[in-house]
Amino acid sequence: MWMPLDIWNGKFAQGGCGGRCGYILNEGCEVVVERGYACLAADLGHKGTMYDNLWAIDNVPGEIDFGFRATHVATITGKELTRRFYGREAKYSYYFGASTGGRQGLVAAQRFPRDFDGIIAGEPAMETPGEEQGQAGGKLFATVARLSSGGKALLSPAEILALHERAIARCDMDDNLKDGIIADPRRCDFDPAELRCAGAKTSACLTDSQVDLVRGLYASGPLPGSEKAWIGAYVTADGRPGRYGPRYENAYRYPYSWIFNDATNPDLRPFMKHGGKLILYQGWADEATFPRNPVGYYETVERLIGSRDATQSFFRLFMIPGESHIPVNGGAETVDYLSYLEAWVERGEAPNVLLAAKLKKHERFAGPVTYRVYLDPTNIAFTRPVYPYPVQARYRSGDPNGAASFVPYTPVGKILR
Repeated sequence: MWMPLDIWNGKFAQGGCGGRCGYILNEGCEVVVERGYACLAADLGHKGTMYDNLWAIDNVPGEIDFGFRATHVATITGKELTRRFYGREAKYSYYFGASTGGRQGLVAAQRFPRDFDGIIAGEPAMETPGEEQGQAGGKLFATVARLSSGGKALLSPAEILALHERAIARCDMDDNLKDGIIADPRRCDFDPAELRCAGAKTSACLTDSQVDLVRGLYASGPLPGSEKAWIGAYVTADGRPGRYGPRYENAYRYPYSWIFNDATNPDLRPFMKHGGKLILYQGWADEATFPRNPVGYYETVERLIGSRDATQSFFRLFMIPGESHIPVNGGAETVDYLSYLEAWVERGEAPNVLLAAKLKKHERFAGPVTYRVYLDPTNIAFTRPVYPYPVQARYRSGDPNGAASFVPYTPVGKILR
């Protein structure tokens, strides 16, 4: 629990964790306490490491804690500690988190709609809405498993970079600007067969089996434009399986979909009735939490609520072009989400457009919130506007590094599934 000792702004915030949790992720609270927030972070009820599943073996209460109970209990605890410390209730309560923390935010809105006035759920660890899930992370597991055999990666870093360059060359101009970023990779008709070897095998071409492998990868989750993030995540620089491999080395993978169905319940009407506001964001180039899932979730909620206007009165999805799971790969990935959420909750100013920035230096990562030192204008390489889904930004004219040079447009035509 983080408490500002000088001036409390009258607000409570709760930060999410990452991976399998089991440790306290303090960075987000460290950021918002500087803004006057009282802030709580939690380990979701067990001790472990980011990729550790061992704590869940024969531990159904622990799985339930991880699924939904610990987040709710932490909220109750944090609000009570805030009240006791300052002698009054917090006027507003907010949640922010990404990855597993993003899933926590969605579960809070779905299961405990009165816990928070505003929620930021980033790149959530969720599965495909409407599909039966045997275990969490099933598609990521399938993706990682496809890429290795006998402890050796089936694509080299050089082959992955060649693939990325060809995908960008094919679809970069979908926002009317050649900037190395694909605005909506679902509309990219890139076929990895374009890299099929015509003669001897080199690192700049793919064998028939590698072409089929990449097609399977795109079908399971990661989309064209995300390839650079595969290096490290799926494949190491020296050709071994990447960092996501160890989480699946243990044969025990807990089937926790029965606990909370991977945060896919679309019935947010109680949260809407409470007056809550939800910002959900996702990178189009994410290699770990796949972009189609939040899009499918938002569209399902919109159908249940009955209209786009009614849905966007309390819930907006923002898709970030070029953003990978840990922002390093090219897009304008940094947004001051908390300020936009505060304006929406406290002043009724809905986020019709977000200003996203690509930072030159970003050494400490804190999910949806960012250390002020990195937000200095001299540390910004370029900016982009990001509009509520399905509206996208398209370059019109002027400085390609400035958000003012882009206009909103709604794409029409075929979406590649």
